[in-house]
Amino acid sequence: MEYGYIKDGKVYRKSFLDFPEREIGTVKESEEATIQYFTQKFEAIVSEVEDVKSKVEEHANKGSFLIKVINLKESLGNVDALGDFEALHHALEQLETELNEYIAQNRHKNLQIKTALLEELRVVAASHEWKSATEAIKDVQQRWMKTGAVEVEHRERIEGEFKQLVGDFFDRRAAFYADLEKMMIEKEADYEAFLNQAAKQLAETPAHKLRVVHGDLKKRWKELGKIKPDSHSAFWEKFQKLLKDSLRKAKQQSGQSPEESRKLKEALVERLRQHNEELVPKVELRKIQGEWKSIGFPGKEANKKLQTEYRKLTMLIGEKQFLDRLLNKKARKGMNEGERESLRIKLLQDLLYRDTTELKTFEENVVKFNTASGLDSLLDRKLADQKEKVAIKRALLSQLKDAKKAS
Repeated sequence: MEYGYIKDGKVYRKSFLDFPEREIGTVKESEEATIQYFTQKFEAIVSEVEDVKSKVEEHANKGSFLIKVINLKESLGNVDALGDFEALHHALEQLETELNEYIAQNRHKNLQIKTALLEELRVVAASHEWKSATEAIKDVQQRWMKTGAVEVEHRERIEGEFKQLVGDFFDRRAAFYADLEKMMIEKEADYEAFLNQAAKQLAETPAHKLRVVHGDLKKRWKELGKIKPDSHSAFWEKFQKLLKDSLRKAKQQSGQSPEESRKLKEALVERLRQHNEELVPKVELRKIQGEWKSIGFPGKEANKKLQTEYRKLTMLIGEKQFLDRLLNKKARKGMNEGERESLRIKLLQDLLYRDTTELKTFEENVVKFNTASGLDSLLDRKLADQKEKVAIKRALLSQLKDAKKAS
């Protein structure tokens, strides 16, 4: 036999390469059957090697089969079989060499990829845009993990640098959010102080000025700055309770007579008359409206007269302020006062023409509407509102023209 022999009922495999001759079994039935048995065992090993070769060719991650190939090669010396072990050993050695070359190339490629990823990481890890930078770093980490190992001589350096950059970034981010939380906790003292001041101010405010004070307090609330959402909600509830309690207490304590209410409303209307004499009234209508609402009922007869004049004056003042804002947008640079006033009148004429046209169209079409139950009164109100808008603009136009003639 080429690869072994039988002696004294025992089966021996011949030496090959550095592997010595060794006993692999005994004759059971016949020498021929025994030789066939050990030959088939060798063929099974050949099939296993061929299977590994096929998998190496088929799979993208070829390097994962290197250990399998090495183990197969090293196990050949202990296999109880008969066959061309030398050729099989050479085949496995060749496959091992190919895999080592493949792994070396891949590790060089991996080094290039990871070096590029390190450069990308250095940029994002230096950012203070914590949210976007965190997402970018997580993306780099995912790509880093999908990239295979590098050569041993570079591994410690490159993995260490990557770990250091990531660790430093998340340490800085943690420190930032810790400081932010500390600042927010300290900021809560401002909310406490604001509530204390608000409570004192509300307690000292007359009933008819409460709504104006409420508006100021709400504006100041918005300027307090950010705190933790849970704390903000708790302070907001306390603030709202302060406002509601102040209104309720004022209502309970209010003993304002109709005569007192009439005088307060007459004084407020007089203030509006004085403001209306100005070309651009310097008055906050929102505050005036809040003050008006807080004054009690002046009696039926006085209320009708005062309400009508109050409405007309607030509409005139509001129209003047709107017209002034529009003028500031439309005016050219370097316009003198006379040119500005001419433009003011022109803009108002345009607005009056628009409203007059809308009124005319509405009057022509109103009969076409279905005046079902409730709709007729709604149309009447809309018609009255449109007529009032036109009347206000005509009165203002007359005032502006008179002022220009007098100048």
